[in-house]
Amino acid sequence: MPFTDLSDLYGSIHEEGINRLVRHVMRQRPSLFNYATAFFSRRHDLFCVPIEVAPEVKSANNPLFTEQDPLPVFGAPAPIGLNWCFQITDVRIDFHPGNTIGLPPELGALPEQRLALRMKGCFGLDCPSEDLIRDLLPVVEVLATASGRQDPSHAVAPSRGAPPRTPVILPTRKLTCFCLELFAVAHFEWGAIGAPDSQWLKLRLDGLEVVDLEPAEMEDLVECYARTVLRLGLLPRLSQPIESMVLNLTDLLRKQGLTIGQQVTLQPAPAPAAVPHNPAVESDQLMAFINLVVEEL
Repeated sequence: MPFTDLSDLYGSIHEEGINRLVRHVMRQRPSLFNYATAFFSRRHDLFCVPIEVAPEVKSANNPLFTEQDPLPVFGAPAPIGLNWCFQITDVRIDFHPGNTIGLPPELGALPEQRLALRMKGCFGLDCPSEDLIRDLLPVVEVLATASGRQDPSHAVAPSRGAPPRTPVILPTRKLTCFCLELFAVAHFEWGAIGAPDSQWLKLRLDGLEVVDLEPAEMEDLVECYARTVLRLGLLPRLSQPIESMVLNLTDLLRKQGLTIGQQVTLQPAPAPAAVPHNPAVESDQLMAFINLVVEEL
């Protein structure tokens, strides 16, 4: 059956096209995927995973990472910070039937009209050596006891209105790194937000799995937090009203100095009234079905 039997227009994008685009963006804008302290501007070789960039990024001297504050050593009598980095090293998407990403057994086979996401990430932290801690400990002990027997919280926190003290960043020779893989399964659906008769396109999370994080209780905790962030934080922000997907061709022509006596718009074909699914996730593609609506003015 031709794709336009149930709608006037049809468009699609293949999963490989999206994955190529993501890889291109990762090489062109590495700072969107790498986060680290300022120390790494001098020592790119200490990242957990080497950052691959396009040649023009280096020639333009564009940043390789987004600068972050050092990780504080809580409870220290003076501000002490540790260098760290977080890197998203790979992002891939897979549309039903699912032949690009091998989902873990906990998520099973990719159901119909579902998409899968795999993301690899690494976190690295400077763990001070025993020699460095032994050298610093006498100074820290003096600072910790200099204020007598006052409340330790008073010794750590600066007085109200005082400028924050610049933290001492411990020297870094190498990082302790670990990497994880995260898998997620999601689908699109239409539904109301606010007004009961409104129509919004929403992305819903079906399942999430972090692979081989031990102990099992820690894996459950991380997965629970990630699911909560996605469901209550990130995914609701991606919801789009149907009005934002309507393209008014009459207004576009009017701006070009052309006037027609009809109101012509492109709008999503209603699902399931006109098409079973819109957008449809199948045959390794994300498909959209669009109607051309003509109304007399």
